[in-house]
Amino acid sequence: MRGDYTVESGRLAVGRLLAGGAPPRAVICANDLMAIGAMRAAHEAGVAVPDGLAVVGFDDIDAAALVRPALTTVALPAYEIGRRSGELLLARMSGGPSAGEPAREEVLRTRLIVRESTPPVAAAAGEPNGGKQA
Repeated sequence: MRGDYTVESGRLAVGRLLAGGAPPRAVICANDLMAIGAMRAAHEAGVAVPDGLAVVGFDDIDAAALVRPALTTVALPAYEIGRRSGELLLARMSGGPSAGEPAREEVLRTRLIVRESTPPVAAAAGEPNGGKQA
């Protein structure tokens, strides 16, 4: 579903999904603000996070650790993105060896920060009691 990267667009989009005939068990949002909105929509629909709906955001803003349940998110290497972008731009502008080359793709490492908005891995895999001994 489309959104505009705001809390409200996440709330509206996930609200529509939850109202549909086959609500999802998990959503991965384009950013943390939309994920916070998704958790709000779940709350409004009476769906517990993470038991009824797992929610994952993207960018690890400060609020991700402050909301309840705390948001599982993907952290971006923002400093490294800026540093490499600057290096590549300066090299291109200086007329160096890469000046005439087509744009290239660089892949930087992200980190999954598991918090409370997703169930334990064993529970997600369908093990009874989340893999815990009864």
